[in-house]
Amino acid sequence: MKYIDIHCHLDSEDYNSDRSEVLARLKNTGGGAITIGPTLEESKKAIEIAEANDNVWACIGVHPEGETEFNENEFEEMVKCPKVVGIGECGLEYFVMKKEETEKFQKELFIKQIKFAIKYDKPLMLHIRPSKKSQDAYLEALDILISYKKEVGEKLRGNVHFFAGDVSIAQKFLDLGFTLSFTGVITFTHDYDEVIKYIPQDSLMSETDAPWVAPVPWRGKRNEPTYVIEVIKKMAEIRGEDFETLNNAIIQNFKRVFLLS
Repeated sequence: MKYIDIHCHLDSEDYNSDRSEVLARLKNTGGGAITIGPTLEESKKAIEIAEANDNVWACIGVHPEGETEFNENEFEEMVKCPKVVGIGECGLEYFVMKKEETEKFQKELFIKQIKFAIKYDKPLMLHIRPSKKSQDAYLEALDILISYKKEVGEKLRGNVHFFAGDVSIAQKFLDLGFTLSFTGVITFTHDYDEVIKYIPQDSLMSETDAPWVAPVPWRGKRNEPTYVIEVIKKMAEIRGEDFETLNNAIIQNFKRVFLLS
């Protein structure tokens, strides 16, 4: 494997007309990807795509924005599939959802998936998005994660997808042993530079969140996993590191966290 996109949505309707071509480009360039299932049905589709492609894996779960329950019975057969490497994306979404109306439900949903991940020894793929001009979702998610970390130790692990917190928040996740991933947004804003420089190489991951947030030079167009190369290039530039060195480190991080090595 030459590079990895650890978070994309290959089941998206945006790929309905050319999904096979998108997957072929990924394979032909030596890339790998984790495709995310944010609902029960999308989790099933993610597994189908992963099982049909040896360079694609799946995460299954319920996104906090979906406002649907997580029923363990519906997921327990799926989680046994060898191509399922994580649970999520799950967490807290306070930017889109009204916190005062959904906080209780979101936290219950999150905790169910944390327990499920621990039970089946899978890493979490976290979606955490705070209210505007706040770090609330990060701090509240950390409180929950810390309480379980004390109980189960190394069995609680994972990645914080589309990380947008500051250095102090990053350090709290690093203290828990979590990695943090960045998207194409870093190619057209300097808002992430400080935290990207701060995070140790063995705690960085690369992602696209495709089909959304395409990096420069495709900004504003449909994204796809092959474009993650631009994210890795930008991270290396920001950190003042060699591309190959950082890229190889990210691949090793992916293998370590998602138990593929």
